[in-house]
Amino acid sequence: MADAKARLQEIINAYLDKDSDIVVDTSIVASHIAQMKLFGIRQGVEFFPSQDNFGSQRKDFLDRVLKYNKMDTRLDSIWEYFLCDGKGLFYIRPTKNSYRLYYFRSHEYRAYYNVDGELDEVVIIYSYKVRRGPGFSDQINTTNLTGNKSTYSPGAKRYIRLSIRPDQIEETHSDGEMSFDMPTYAITGNTQEFKNSLGFIPCVEILNNPQGFSTEGVGEFDAVANHICTHDELMRTMRKNITFFGNPTLLSSRPKTDLMEAGGDVSIQRPSIAANSGFASPSPMSRSMFKADPVSRSIDGQIRVPRIIANLEPNDRVGYIVPDAITGDQNSFARQYREEIRTALGGVDELSISAGVTATEYKSLFGRVSATSKKKANAIYTHGISRCLELIIYQEEQLFKTTLAAAAGIEKPVELPPNAAQEEEAAYKEAMKQYNDKLKQIMMACIETQMIPPGVMGLIPDGDLTVLWRWLGPVYEDSTQDILNNSIVVRNLQELGVDSIEALKYLFPSKTDEERAEMLSGFPFRMVNELQGAYSAFAKLVGGMMQTPHPQAPDLPMAADPRLDLTPYLYRTLEALQKEMSYAGRYRPIDPTDEPSSGSGGSEQLRGSGAQQLPGSGSSGVSGGYQLPPSSTTGSPQLPISPYSVRPPIPLGNEQQSVGIGVQQGGGSSERTSSIPVPGSTISSADSVRPGELRPASRPSYATIGSADLASQPDVLAQLFPNLLGSILGGRSGSAPVESRNPPRGKRVRR
Repeated sequence: MADAKARLQEIINAYLDKDSDIVVDTSIVASHIAQMKLFGIRQGVEFFPSQDNFGSQRKDFLDRVLKYNKMDTRLDSIWEYFLCDGKGLFYIRPTKNSYRLYYFRSHEYRAYYNVDGELDEVVIIYSYKVRRGPGFSDQINTTNLTGNKSTYSPGAKRYIRLSIRPDQIEETHSDGEMSFDMPTYAITGNTQEFKNSLGFIPCVEILNNPQGFSTEGVGEFDAVANHICTHDELMRTMRKNITFFGNPTLLSSRPKTDLMEAGGDVSIQRPSIAANSGFASPSPMSRSMFKADPVSRSIDGQIRVPRIIANLEPNDRVGYIVPDAITGDQNSFARQYREEIRTALGGVDELSISAGVTATEYKSLFGRVSATSKKKANAIYTHGISRCLELIIYQEEQLFKTTLAAAAGIEKPVELPPNAAQEEEAAYKEAMKQYNDKLKQIMMACIETQMIPPGVMGLIPDGDLTVLWRWLGPVYEDSTQDILNNSIVVRNLQELGVDSIEALKYLFPSKTDEERAEMLSGFPFRMVNELQGAYSAFAKLVGGMMQTPHPQAPDLPMAADPRLDLTPYLYRTLEALQKEMSYAGRYRPIDPTDEPSSGSGGSEQLRGSGAQQLPGSGSSGVSGGYQLPPSSTTGSPQLPISPYSVRPPIPLGNEQQSVGIGVQQGGGSSERTSSIPVPGSTISSADSVRPGELRPASRPSYATIGSADLASQPDVLAQLFPNLLGSILGGRSGSAPVESRNPPRGKRVRR
């Protein structure tokens, strides 16, 4: 069993590392991973927010983050590592301009959970390279076409260890190798601590084939390790048989010396015509004395059979024996064995599908592959990348609240130490409640006036944080006949009274209900014509009943009978017509239990007992998306139906506005001030500044005009909004004038 696991690991490493030096004869690992990637990635994956009411701010932001991380090119390696290792870890790290999304394999991290099943600490260890200095000898190892490596120095190898907690991040760089079993006091190197500005552990672990509710995953090929190794040995034996029995064998009754002669290096040479005529070159090294035998020319040195075998007697026998290198039973057994393993893995062997005779049956067999890859895709996309993007959006919304409070001059209460008294905690909660109430008033005023103060960064809180995903295209492209058949199904469903959005699922299965509703913004002339005809038929029927006497009461028309009342059908027809002409989106508030955990009090979020405060966040008791106050409250502005406009922050020269962490509460440097090297990269590091050491302090970008830190410039906000803050903080007793601007078209707030 141990040998099978070791051999399986060699086969997996040969595929992951693309190492051709390791001899692998089975193709099960490569074929299964390629099939899972084909059905799991297809033509690409698109991530989009489930709710995006303020134009497309969330979608544009997600596109920038994914493009910054080149996620479309890294999905293949993520799938390979996830399937082979059984689990993986996504790590979110804010940078100066965006968010970096890292992926680590199972041997590069350790995740520790608390009793509630939430991440309590994550430790990551990986290696990178550092240039030794500018010079000719400082070159990266390269390999030429002949396979010889250059003698240049590949750079010094170093190791980094990250210990991530909800409140701080410990970063250690060392020249010596570090491991997870090494005690903390034995770790040598340069260690620095940074404040975790996010307030929660920005890590998401994904599991492949989890065992129940445990936090351990199983590799794709671990359960069938013995079968894969047996198939590898079987294929190796068959390959050797082909090599050994591939050449035919000569069978003869004459001696071997009469039928075989040497060739190649021992080629027969004869005197040339020039040599027989007496011509010779003056140089002894270039004499043309002999010519090669045309029969034995270009022979590889092995013995050969002459073209003519002479002096045969009538009783001599000469012939070839062509042995069967691979028997039919052996080939059939190897094919069936490979097909059984692929079936056990949840896939289909494309080369030998015994159950697929027609094209329809062949395509139907891949339903098992699609179902298997869909489960893997949910683990990677839904519980992995989408969850990371939700945390990023949550942090951007917290950044918006923090910078808006700083722009309005609202001071946030100072966080309490861990051993604070009960009276101090009560006072802190009361102060946070007042802070949140003022922040809500400011946000509602910004929505009402459709203006945002300059310098406010982040994303506007917009309710539900859920990030969805979909494939950009199917594996099998639909033909025109398939599209026509689906459209006929949609039309038949509409004639049966099925809602148009539900009917369009058969024609556009990958689109959301919101997108289908937007697609129906055109004029449905067929439905309008049918509904108008139905209404006219009911109206004519009512008119006829008004003119026809009732059989039981000749002095009254038939329309006077309550049992023959057609008025509800007329209303029903008009309601259906109104529904077909007025599709719109829906606003969904955020689920408060979906907020990231700060490492403690996770169960209280589910119970709803008290307000939750995330360390480093900008609010307490406020969900990641802003929840509007009740409509019964007087004096508080409500969400308008008019379009909403967002002014971009004032640009700082030629520099781009940072979308990372802009305003930090409290002292100490955060993790964004120190960039970590990408795994497997080679970085340039000067001797004066070692990896992990902070650069010389410079003036932050937000200390200029248009900054969110307006505490040092209190008169700027008063000049920009002379009536806004007074009407909010001083009470909204009168109708104080406020600034407004006409919003652009096409951006509406949905309810």
